[in-house]
Amino acid sequence: MAFVLVVDADPDNSIRLQKALELAGYEVSVASSGTSALTTLRRRRPDLVLSQSMVDDMYGSELVSDIRGDRTSKEIPFILFVDRAAQMGVAATRTEADMILPDNSPVATIVTRVRTLLQLRGVQVGAPARDSGQAAAVEAPEAAPVQTLQGSLAVMDMTEVAQAVSIGRKSGRLVISLPAGEGVILFETGWVVHAEFGGKTGEKAFNAIVMTSHQERSGSFSFTPLGAKEASDLPKTIQKDLETLLLNVAVEIDEIERGKGS
Repeated sequence: MAFVLVVDADPDNSIRLQKALELAGYEVSVASSGTSALTTLRRRRPDLVLSQSMVDDMYGSELVSDIRGDRTSKEIPFILFVDRAAQMGVAATRTEADMILPDNSPVATIVTRVRTLLQLRGVQVGAPARDSGQAAAVEAPEAAPVQTLQGSLAVMDMTEVAQAVSIGRKSGRLVISLPAGEGVILFETGWVVHAEFGGKTGEKAFNAIVMTSHQERSGSFSFTPLGAKEASDLPKTIQKDLETLLLNVAVEIDEIERGKGS
C-alpha cells in the first residue's frame, strides 16, 4: 500500500483529504507543520508528499527544498498547493515540486493526480474504492501484461498528462483519442521525441494535438510504457523540451483567442 504524507495546518482540509486518499487505497499520515513533516520523513519515507503553500512554521516551497536537499528523500514526488491570487503562488511555481495545484482543487482531482504521479514513478497503488464517490480518471487494466495509464481528458487535460509523463521520466507511447481523430506522442525518458496527428508529424503534430484537445475539451488518453531498447529506436522529430513546446502552444492559443475577442 502506497504511503502518502499530507502537510496541512487546517484540520478540516487535512481530514477531508485523508479520508478521500484512504478510500482510494492509500495509507495516509498528516503533519500540521513543516517540522513535524520532516520528523515523519526521518522515521519513514513516504511514497508522495502533498503540502499546502504555507503551514505553521514554513512555506511549502521551503519544505520541498529541504526534501530535495536530502539524498534519501530527493526523489519523493511532491505536490504543492498554491493560492493563484497570491504572490507566493508565483514563487511556488519556481520550486522543485513535481506538480503545482490550486489550493481549492476538488478532492477527486487531487486523488487522480496522486495516483498518476505514483503510477508514473512505478509505485504499486491499490484500486480506488468504487463506492467512495471519488471518480478515478486513471486506471491500470487488471489483465494487461504491461501497465497502461488511461483516463479522461475531461478530468485531466492534455497538458497535465504530458507533464505527468515527463515528470516520471517515462518512455512510451501516449495515444490521445479526440473527436477530431487520434494522435500519438512518443516519449523517451520524459522527453517528447515524436508526434503524429491529422497528417502532421513532429512539432506541428504536437501543437495540433494540444490545441485540438484545448478546443474540444473531451476525449481520452492512454499511455503504454516502452523498454529502453524500444525507446532508443523511436523516431526523433522533436528537439525542444516539453516546457518550451507547451509555452509555444499557449502563446498560439492566446493569440487565437484574442483574435476572436477583437
